[in-house]
Amino acid sequence: MNDLITEALDEYFSDFKRYHLIILIGFTIIIALLQVIQSILISKNIEKFKNDLKKSEIKFSKYNQLQVKALNELYPILSELLINTAIIQLEINKASPEKINSLTKNWGESFAKVLKNYMLQRYILPVVIKKEYNILIEKLSKVNIYIHAEQQMSSLYATVNDKVEFMGDDEERNEISDELIKLKKEESLNNSVAGINKLLSEIEQYFDRID
Repeated sequence: MNDLITEALDEYFSDFKRYHLIILIGFTIIIALLQVIQSILISKNIEKFKNDLKKSEIKFSKYNQLQVKALNELYPILSELLINTAIIQLEINKASPEKINSLTKNWGESFAKVLKNYMLQRYILPVVIKKEYNILIEKLSKVNIYIHAEQQMSSLYATVNDKVEFMGDDEERNEISDELIKLKKEESLNNSVAGINKLLSEIEQYFDRID
């Protein structure tokens, strides 16, 4: 009887060990397959990340190139406007009517270039520079009103035989004179010079950072 029980137990545990070994092998295979699948997925994700990163780098590089191009075009026309504004500050009160007309015309052309650049390029400008540009355009718009008033005043005069003579209407002259007095109090020329210099400085700092 004991021998039968022992034989039955041996057979049971033998089958148990065999099934246990099969389960263990199967489990090991499943783990290995999962690791392979995980490795493949990770590789794909890494490859996708690399591709996305490469695309982002290309996009950033292109975006950066457009910014550099825009700022490279802006700097010289701002410098030209700064020069023309400084000349008007120095000459406007002592120049002949013809000279004033020439100075204000030059300033107007410079302002038109800066305004055109602003309209065409503002979408690509760095945030800090765009902010300063917006502020400057507001200041320059006020200067433009002042410049127009100076042009109107100078058109009432003419140089005849080296002498400046009034050729216009007294009422019109008084109206323009009152407007000029008010505009000069606003110091739009001084404010615009400060604004141009600040924007030029921001552009220089931008190029310093990418040097």
